[in-house]
Amino acid sequence: MHSVFLNTSFHYEIIFGLVALEFIYLAIVFGLKNKFSINPQTDYKKSFTFLLGILVLFLALVWPVHYISEYYLFSAHMLQHIMISYIAPPLLLLGLNHKITDLLFKFKLSKYIFNFIFNPVFCFVLFNIVFGLWHIPNVYNLSVSFYKFHALEHTMFIISAIFMWWPLVTPSLIKPSLHYSLKLIYLFLLSIAQIIVFGIITYASENIYEHYQNSTYMFGLSPLEDQQLGGVIMKVGTALILMGLFIYYFFKWYLSEKRYE
Repeated sequence: MHSVFLNTSFHYEIIFGLVALEFIYLAIVFGLKNKFSINPQTDYKKSFTFLLGILVLFLALVWPVHYISEYYLFSAHMLQHIMISYIAPPLLLLGLNHKITDLLFKFKLSKYIFNFIFNPVFCFVLFNIVFGLWHIPNVYNLSVSFYKFHALEHTMFIISAIFMWWPLVTPSLIKPSLHYSLKLIYLFLLSIAQIIVFGIITYASENIYEHYQNSTYMFGLSPLEDQQLGGVIMKVGTALILMGLFIYYFFKWYLSEKRYE
């Protein structure tokens, strides 16, 4: 098990992509004659948030989670999915400012397109379809068997998750986030939509993901125990995030209404 954590079989193309993304972000915010700058305090705060999102993607897609999830544990793969769907995307969005996001709506055609695809209903449906389809056993087993297919899976997760988080945390002034009351409904429906996937995985009477049939024993788990643990990690992890946000937005709504009394 010790050698598993010390494995250095990195996907250097992912490292290059993450570093390039960070440098492009810094060039946009701190370069270009401050065209996309807000003020020094806000710029540094948001750049730190964006960097956190990049670091979460590194931990999930490069080391140490990716290697374990790809070869040994289904439960590690579910932790990876939480990181790239529920932690990194909102950090990346929060790291942007309205000058950057509102570029998407600068032209008439792009404004029409992005107004449609950032509609909360579309964002909600897109994410849950992508999330559900990739956890179908045959599709899932295929993804972890072929690297390019696996890369496509993660790319779709991250992109659809950015859409899912847009109505909640976008800094855009042209297509702003939802009102607090609607955010509560959105979060509640998200938690309900995920129950189907979590329930099937957690309460299945047999191992439905063949890829991990012979690899989980290194960690003292049977394949079925690993699968059940993966379901619990997904459910508890997403529940903590969504419930925490639900409580946060509820009190933000309460305080905002109290100001007008």
